Amino acid sequence: MKRTFQPRPVFLADSFMLPVGKYNGKHREKLSFLELVDALTPLIDNAPVEKEKISCVVVGSQNPFAFSGIDNVAAKVCGRLGISGAKSLLVDTASSSGASAFEAAYLEVASGQHEHVLAIGVQKMSDVSTLDATKIVAGVIDRDEAEYGLTMPACGALVAQSLMTEFGLNEKEWTDYSARWTERAQHFAAQNPNAHFNFEIPAEKYFADIESGKNYLYYNPLRYYDFCPMSDGIAACLLTAAENRVRVAGVGSGTDIPTIADRLTFTSFPATLIALRQALGLAGLENLQQLEGNIHINMHDPFNGFGPINLVDLGVVPRERLFEGLLDPALTGPNGSYPTNLTGGLKGRGHPLGATGMVQIVENHQLLCEGRYKAALSHSIGGPINNNVVVLLEENQHYQQRNAEPYQPERLQQLGHLKPSEINLETLLGKDQKFTGRLLAKTSKFDYRSGEPERTLLLFSTSYGKEKYRFLIGVDPQATEALDGLSAGEKIQLQQVDGELRVNDVPIRRFYRKTISGVVELADSAFRHLRRKKR
Repeated sequence: MKRTFQPRPVFLADSFMLPVGKYNGKHREKLSFLELVDALTPLIDNAPVEKEKISCVVVGSQNPFAFSGIDNVAAKVCGRLGISGAKSLLVDTASSSGASAFEAAYLEVASGQHEHVLAIGVQKMSDVSTLDATKIVAGVIDRDEAEYGLTMPACGALVAQSLMTEFGLNEKEWTDYSARWTERAQHFAAQNPNAHFNFEIPAEKYFADIESGKNYLYYNPLRYYDFCPMSDGIAACLLTAAENRVRVAGVGSGTDIPTIADRLTFTSFPATLIALRQALGLAGLENLQQLEGNIHINMHDPFNGFGPINLVDLGVVPRERLFEGLLDPALTGPNGSYPTNLTGGLKGRGHPLGATGMVQIVENHQLLCEGRYKAALSHSIGGPINNNVVVLLEENQHYQQRNAEPYQPERLQQLGHLKPSEINLETLLGKDQKFTGRLLAKTSKFDYRSGEPERTLLLFSTSYGKEKYRFLIGVDPQATEALDGLSAGEKIQLQQVDGELRVNDVPIRRFYRKTISGVVELADSAFRHLRRKKR
């Protein structure tokens, strides 16, 4: 039985964003973290709400102290914008921080606590070197899994490998899809002056650059052009209780367990399903089909493979069409049933971490103000796919015509469970010093200069007692070739010989490198080359 409720209506009075990119004096003008904040001054000065009436400011940013040396961020932002005295909050849910800041601002207005709230998403990644940035972002990874070399790109690769296994794709078939997904993202980014990489990458170039070595294998099956760039950015929304053209119809957020290995699936993101259900309930909708033909979807696609999964999780693409859905103009094109990522997505527009979720919302708000759609949904992923946010904006007149009745949905999503602390490799090895498991997925990272493997990750399941558990381990790079023939579903044997752990007689070792090396450095290098060539 649904339990109905009626929060106070919340509207968007105005929004603003700077173009996404690197504010380092090379790609874009050189601006500090707080100078990015200064760019919001015109929004504040020209807003339909007087500055003195903004009584709350919510800032979303991922680890701003580590990136930019800024602490007590929200209060400093208030001072910088001339609205000290307002309540100030900092929200950090990793790369979904901007969307989470918007949700928190919404609740401040919906609760009746404040009439006008400013929500900001800001990130200055280029304040630190690529190496330091990779170390900072790696803090979202579970420490035990990081010790074996798990990184954010590796998470993306494991998802991709799992998709290939589920749908029976070989490497060539995957690469064909990946080239077309990249082509699509860059096609729309090329039309967006606010995009970090606003240029085309046709499928022909994708394949030609494989041959030349520019678009090389990075974390198989993912290549150079399959990753989003490291970006700077700032965006803001002014939320109000005063009736306006665009209404916040629904917001929702959800989490998943922190470890990758213990999750039940890698081809669906439960945190998205939870967040969507909450947002739909608040909007008085059963599903997004009720908005078909009238909605734009702005979803989180940092790696190829995430976008197709997102569209299935959001309920607009049937699972059997997961690979083709995003590529079908009748479904996701500008005039399709569910136009999607028409500003380029994370891969083309860029991904300024804690600002990205707010950037998506501002883009959607602008599309609604232009009259192109009646509703717009943004979807943001935080951390290793475990802190996700969905925000639905809608033209107020369209919302009222629906006679929406908000309700609180039941929680139906099943999640995995963290392994008990006593269940570890030592326990499984036992007296016999060996056990068998079944391979679920594997990926290897390759050096972009030599093409030699640097590390391999194996994800496998095994039984202990009456329960089945999953583990992630790192394999010595010298042994990558020996394990190359292993496929998902095959049995593997792990044993300890003279204190050395082996998989099918191949030695493995732990890597302690808390880094997402590659998603930042490698994407930037490739696209810098493309930009120079274009000029």
